Amino acid sequence: MLKQISSFIKNYPPLFHALRPIFYFLFGRWNALITRLGIRRARLAQARIPMMTAAGDAKSGSSRIGRSASGREVVMLVVSDLRVDPRVEREARALGAAGYDVTVICPEPSEGAGASFNIDWGPCVHIEYVDWTAATFMNEQPGYLADRLYLEAVKRTPFAFHAHDLSTAYAAMAAARYRGAHLVVDFHEWFSENVHWNTKQSAWAPYPSDWKRALQELEVRCLTEASATITVCDSIADTMKAELGGRRPVVIRNIPDIAATPSREYPPLKQQLGLPESTFVLLWQGGTGPTRLIEPIIESLAYAPDCTFVIRGPSLDLFGPDYLALARRVGVEDRVVLAPPVPSKDVVAAARGADAGIWTLPALCRNFTFALPNKIFEYLAADLPVLVAHYPEAKRLVLENEVGLTFDPYDPRSIAESINRLTQDEHLRATFAASTRKTLATLDAKSEWQKVVALYDGLRKPRTYGSMR
Repeated sequence: MLKQISSFIKNYPPLFHALRPIFYFLFGRWNALITRLGIRRARLAQARIPMMTAAGDAKSGSSRIGRSASGREVVMLVVSDLRVDPRVEREARALGAAGYDVTVICPEPSEGAGASFNIDWGPCVHIEYVDWTAATFMNEQPGYLADRLYLEAVKRTPFAFHAHDLSTAYAAMAAARYRGAHLVVDFHEWFSENVHWNTKQSAWAPYPSDWKRALQELEVRCLTEASATITVCDSIADTMKAELGGRRPVVIRNIPDIAATPSREYPPLKQQLGLPESTFVLLWQGGTGPTRLIEPIIESLAYAPDCTFVIRGPSLDLFGPDYLALARRVGVEDRVVLAPPVPSKDVVAAARGADAGIWTLPALCRNFTFALPNKIFEYLAADLPVLVAHYPEAKRLVLENEVGLTFDPYDPRSIAESINRLTQDEHLRATFAASTRKTLATLDAKSEWQKVVALYDGLRKPRTYGSMR
């Protein structure tokens, strides 16, 4: 009933924003009840399986990670929507193509939705959905007590449990200890340095000290106890090693396969949207909402009169009206275009034909300022010059490879200056565009994802796991 009421209210954004804190509270209480009932049923069905906390914190020699790992089965634990998480897909596909048998266990985004997704990542990759309530632990401190995922995972005795993000790391660790399998943890993000939704403030905020401490303690355990860890960029890998100890994570960047076949053909972006070919189109393609800092980009259009800004992504039904209202206030409503999202495998093909892509985030936490996201590589794969917030990883990639410009993410005039340099200097734009393919060839997406295979092949060598204790 709460979900139906929420769906109805979402049709009226002002009312939804006003009532959102109440619904978050009610959803939280309802989901907690449903989740406890589900966990209780699952435990009764697997009475001989130890509880997750008992397995995860066991100290005996018989609970050593990797002690009896064999075979080629890999069980991945994921919480995100598989349709829009290309990192999970790329790792699963790479392992499947290398002869590993991969099972991805993931909560459905909504009840019964999984069957309609028709996800096919190759014959060696299997998707297993569990009830959507298996993800409700994410809303409760500390955000990683994934009992339902543990109970599903521990039914198997694979070569390795592969945790996508810290949210599934404890469940995978407990399963690996109980089954003697290897444990691989992929930090898609630096969780303890990330933000969470503060219901009292109705805003995103860094974790409070006690919560952050719990997340850091688990991160330390992963860095010291897991068979291997992975992350997305050097800044996160280096700083985690320096501040938390343990082994430095292997860096595997979110580089897309430019040869991937989209689900359908796309005309150039300007044709898709009915825009004149002479229009300079700046593209934002990705998530929308409060943590994206899109508002200063819209405000910058007042100082960049030759630019049309296209926002393509999910949740524009919720956030789009606010973007358009801001555009009207600054007098640029005729140059802001909202477009619906496309499937993850189509984002490169759908972006072609824009003149540049843009990426930014607010400086709320180090996880944001250290980011090196999919979006930047996807723009490059679409042959687009890029404009990026002047944070270290993104700035280094863009300037060292001469594929774009940087800006102050909070200053509309700084953003406009970068836009105007591109709109007014066709030679510069052409130089950047020509560098995109060379940059991607240098980065070499295929080799990047083969690092996952090399990591697993290394774990299969005799005594490898013992050296990682």
